[in-house]
Amino acid sequence: MPNSSKRADLRGLEAFALAQGGYFDRRDAHSYGITDSLLRYHVRSGRFERILPGIYRLHAAPISPYDEYLLAWVWTNYRGAISHESALALYDLADILPTRVHVTVPRPFHRTSAPFQVHLAPLPEEEVQDYNGVRVTTPARAIVDAAATGTDPTQIHKAVREALERGLTNPDALLAAGARHPNQFRRDVRRLIEEAVSSGTARAR
Repeated sequence: MPNSSKRADLRGLEAFALAQGGYFDRRDAHSYGITDSLLRYHVRSGRFERILPGIYRLHAAPISPYDEYLLAWVWTNYRGAISHESALALYDLADILPTRVHVTVPRPFHRTSAPFQVHLAPLPEEEVQDYNGVRVTTPARAIVDAAATGTDPTQIHKAVREALERGLTNPDALLAAGARHPNQFRRDVRRLIEEAVSSGTARAR
């Protein structure tokens, strides 16, 4: 085994990674004293798996139901959040199965070598939350983002109705999110959200 000039806390790294599906990145390894040479050694030994450039996984970690979301989040250097149709799928708000995981990451962000759909946009903390251990945009933000990128309006109506019925958001939050969405289809999105909220609240009465 290669020698390290810094004390390696392998168990600490593994405990950290297990809390997020077994995933960690190169910077995480360094913070626990695991050098690049030690990383390569543990990949060769089968203890770690190199999943993507700079992203690793504990070979023995159990597969999480949210595995693909956790991987995408770690890949964003912990700066991003699951968003758009992927967030709707995570919340189980619509009958949508995106072919790629959608993540929103604030600028600047330059990673491109992964099979994820990356959206570069501001990500205020009040529009992000932890859901089943995954960092994800709030239901209101997710619904509006999905509407703005062309998700079937029928699914947007369903997502709004489900989110309201389950108490995941409220009409004011949805309307506010629809009104401030910064994209060229702002009026269409606002109208769609207003119609969905009106339909959803009428159904709840």
